[in-house]
Amino acid sequence: MPSPTIDRLELPDVNVLLALVHPDHVHHRQASDWFAGTARFATTPVTEAGLVRLALNTAVVGARAASPAAALASLRSIRADPRSVFLADDTSLAEPTIQLSGFAGYRQVTDLHLVNLAAVHDAVLATFDRRIPAALLHADRRHVRVIG
Repeated sequence: MPSPTIDRLELPDVNVLLALVHPDHVHHRQASDWFAGTARFATTPVTEAGLVRLALNTAVVGARAASPAAALASLRSIRADPRSVFLADDTSLAEPTIQLSGFAGYRQVTDLHLVNLAAVHDAVLATFDRRIPAALLHADRRHVRVIG
């Protein structure tokens, strides 16, 4: 998958954000490299809430689960970056910008919602999930960047 142009807004998914704030995460290095190289990035209500939820979850991050205050501090730290943009989300899969012909099940709902949001803003969803592009028509794959 080709890299997006350097000035295109990137929307990291929840797993990228979690890897970024957790040094022991298996993808921390990849997330850090992505973060260092992106010119602009966005968070959304979905990705922010997802980051806080996963950072608190011992089933996800083990004994290093954050306190609510620490999870919110991590989110604030990401948002404080001067490259950060907040995208209010007024999109709906009921009226998508992308084609949903590859939509096959419940595990894709949030991913496809985020790709749709990225498409509305001519942005790119940054993700570790190599399955997302396969669920999209070729023309819509330009809205996804697989990291790693």
